[in-house]
Amino acid sequence: RPAMGQEAAWAARLGSALGAKLDAGGDEAASALGALTRPSAVRRLAFEPAGCRVVQRALEVADARTAAALASDLRGCVFDAIKSPYANYVVQKVVRVLPAHEAAFIVQELAAAGLDLVRHEYGCRIYCRLLESSASDPGTAHLIDQVLVWSGELVRHNFAHHVMECVLECGLPHQRHQVVRAIQKDLMRNARNRNASYVIEKALAHADPEDRQILADGVLSKPADEVGELARSQYGGMIVRTLLRLPGDAPRAVPDKARRVTTQFKGQRSGRRQLADRNANACAEVPVGCGA
Repeated sequence: RPAMGQEAAWAARLGSALGAKLDAGGDEAASALGALTRPSAVRRLAFEPAGCRVVQRALEVADARTAAALASDLRGCVFDAIKSPYANYVVQKVVRVLPAHEAAFIVQELAAAGLDLVRHEYGCRIYCRLLESSASDPGTAHLIDQVLVWSGELVRHNFAHHVMECVLECGLPHQRHQVVRAIQKDLMRNARNRNASYVIEKALAHADPEDRQILADGVLSKPADEVGELARSQYGGMIVRTLLRLPGDAPRAVPDKARRVTTQFKGQRSGRRQLADRNANACAEVPVGCGA
């Protein structure tokens, strides 16, 4: 293998030449795709800045059979590719353009990595792409089920919380319910946590109505002073505002609870802003839908 600088220079030259051919289309594009299907060509290019772009372009323009052949060159190095600032984009593209059965090797290599990649800056992106593209595929569903065993911890993680949010948007019903259960077990702590508060907002928008109501009741059943403290906190305030916009029965209970903590809000800039939001929402005759 050439030295690192030489490899980057080689990838830049080859990527430029192949990219021009792909853009030209016709026989030129076919020639470029033929070059990329040679053993190790995709693997070498994917880890370089210029090379990863041309591989992504090739996956976009190739037919299904050729795209599968290009992707197969990453077999055995998916873990390293996902951790690469360049090759992770190639893996994401593979997940987007190939049917689930052709990308099954990616799911298998993710599973072998345990929780390492779901907690990774780039690895969490791959989980999200899988959920967006093939949540109902048995392999993907099993992978997500294994991850959700640790959902109570992952909702607060800097990177894994993105996966938990994507489960709530795209996951199977039992998976969405499992994330809600994880949030509920330590609800007030999660509501004050930066990462988990985003997951709660997503749950209040995309979880099943019964689970949304459970979360709303979990907050509103707390003493008034605890709700007021939550509303004044940096991230808990977002949860209170989201509750005020929640469709269904929950918003009707919010004003009564909010009135009991109004005096605690006065003099707090964030509190005044939240009360203004509450009053505006209380005037709305038709609740805003969540789009779930």
